[in-house]
Amino acid sequence: MEQQEKSILMRIQDTVVNYADIVSQISRVDVEVVDDRLYRVAGTGIFSGRVNENMAAEGYVYKQVLKTGKPQIIYEPGREPICRSCPLCNKCYEEIEISMPVSMNGQILGVIGLVGTSLEQKKQILQNEKLYLDFLDQITQFILVKVREEVRQAHERALEETLACGDIIGSSPQMQHLKESIHRVSKGTSTVLITGESGTGKEMVARAIWKAGDRSAAPFVAINCAAIPENLLESELFGYVKGAFSGADPGGRMGKFELADHGILFLDEIGDMPLHLQVKLLRVLQERKIIRVGSNQVVPIDVRILAATNKDLWEMVQEGKFRQDLYYRLNVIPLRLVPLRERKGDIEELALFFARRYAKRLDRYFWRISDDAMERLKSDRWEGNVRELENVLEFMMNMVREDGVLNTCTLPERFDSCKEGRTERVSVGREEGSQRLSGIQEGIPMAAVIPLKELEQQEIRKALSLYGVSTSGKKQAASRLGISLATLYRKLEEYGLS
Repeated sequence: MEQQEKSILMRIQDTVVNYADIVSQISRVDVEVVDDRLYRVAGTGIFSGRVNENMAAEGYVYKQVLKTGKPQIIYEPGREPICRSCPLCNKCYEEIEISMPVSMNGQILGVIGLVGTSLEQKKQILQNEKLYLDFLDQITQFILVKVREEVRQAHERALEETLACGDIIGSSPQMQHLKESIHRVSKGTSTVLITGESGTGKEMVARAIWKAGDRSAAPFVAINCAAIPENLLESELFGYVKGAFSGADPGGRMGKFELADHGILFLDEIGDMPLHLQVKLLRVLQERKIIRVGSNQVVPIDVRILAATNKDLWEMVQEGKFRQDLYYRLNVIPLRLVPLRERKGDIEELALFFARRYAKRLDRYFWRISDDAMERLKSDRWEGNVRELENVLEFMMNMVREDGVLNTCTLPERFDSCKEGRTERVSVGREEGSQRLSGIQEGIPMAAVIPLKELEQQEIRKALSLYGVSTSGKKQAASRLGISLATLYRKLEEYGLS
């Protein structure tokens, strides 16, 4: 078991052991708890010396509970059909066994079992069967409180570990190659040109180069060449002196090059830089000096340039929209980021990272992403790449229910894939829809609407009349109703049907 990640019940083993001891002391029978891999997490009495053992060869009842998610009561151990394949069938030491699944959000985490090994214990359990079932059900809820806490802490640990390892997330061959390239180029001074579609994480790569390099103690300064008006971009880059132009700061201002001295200047969307500024940038790259706007004084700088674009700069060179000499100066070390649709193997890792990030940021409980929802995420083309995926996960975390499961119903509407009761969308005009609603309301008398509790009572009565009120009959009734035997007993008491 040491070779694989521990199950969640094993991760909270101390808590499970404490609860097992409590149950054993109160019920006066032996207790054992197994996880979903059939490892014994806790055991009392005859099981206390066999904790951490695997029960795959003998835990036939537990296997059935793990498979069906329903409680099992074995009244005649060794003689019931489920026991026939067990190697201990003819020498079973048990007299009675109650097994209850430990499940959360539809996922079976393990089984808690009460085992009576004497006729006196069997009689005691049979006389108080409902109390034992209710007690076990309550104990599983206590265990699940700790499970939820462990899940939250595990996600936070995973988030911290991911961030500690850098911001570049992904294990695909493309991302492994990129990470290796980042490590190799981070220590130098050569210019790096990062290319890729919008949303692929070009600035993230630039920051990773900065963090991994020997300039990490100096500033990382970023400027988006497309976001600043052309008439202001020059002063933003090179700074200006007092009186350089109308509206300028009276004391002058340093530009991005000076602010990034000894560090890194990241020129995002370099393809949008005007041609006349391309000439000045080329001169800076060649001479490592700048002149502020409105001044003739030369200022030496020590800055490493990282540039990025989502455009085809070579095509722009052919069209006369980008200087060829500047292109060669920038493209010393080219790094291309592949779109997310070309590395779909990274989607799950990214989705989990963003889910954990926004669970913490929004203070929401996150358990897991359902298989159906993950398949929808993996099958999308992601035209907006990682940025779009992040936005979708932020949306999903805002929509998540108390169970913490990101399912298809938490996906944005464009996925149109909710499989849990989403109402079919019909395009009708407001007036037409109003008329239909009015007609429906008029056609159904209020008396035709039966309260849900009445319906529930009716179905319970129907099931009991069909299967009987014996313990065996109640087991069958609970199974047919799709609820646990403990839940059926609670309902019978709630509605006065016992």
